[in-house]
Amino acid sequence: MKYLHAYKTALFSVLFLFLITSCTKEYDTETYENTSLVSVKLQGTQSTFSRVNIEILDVQFRVLDDENDPNAWISLNTINTGIHDLSDITENQVVTLVDFEEVPSEFIYNIKLVLGDHNTVVKNGIEYELNLAPEYENASVNIVEKQLVANRLYDFVIEFNLDDSIEMSTEGNANLNPKMNTLMRLFNIF
Repeated sequence: MKYLHAYKTALFSVLFLFLITSCTKEYDTETYENTSLVSVKLQGTQSTFSRVNIEILDVQFRVLDDENDPNAWISLNTINTGIHDLSDITENQVVTLVDFEEVPSEFIYNIKLVLGDHNTVVKNGIEYELNLAPEYENASVNIVEKQLVANRLYDFVIEFNLDDSIEMSTEGNANLNPKMNTLMRLFNIF
């Protein structure tokens, strides 16, 4: 009886193992014909300011040579809009603004952060409203000049240099003149 029970257990184990190993699972590999995946992340640099609150409304790519063309800029699906304290988002920390968005594989001239009006800085315990220079029209633009290739993932990290971007005037005003670097990493999807 003991041998019969052991025999059944062994037989079921072998049968179960056979069924598991003989089954194949086909993985669907999704390709992105004529499109690429894009992620955009934002981080600040170490700063002398206690807080640097920047309002992000949108992230855009310029895909046409003539930036005055109404179709020159395409808006990306920005998932983390709102006010971010960039003095807390430094070194290995980032805020993901665009997460794996599928975009046409085109030549990208620039990347633009569209900024809101609610930008502030705190220095020595005093909060100042940041005045954005009129030439920026609530946006900060960085040059990319990169041809996107289909079936690739492009990871852009926009590094906002806080101390170089903010100027305190003698009248007690704080002016924002965005200075940023854009780092790009390329990953093959397949």
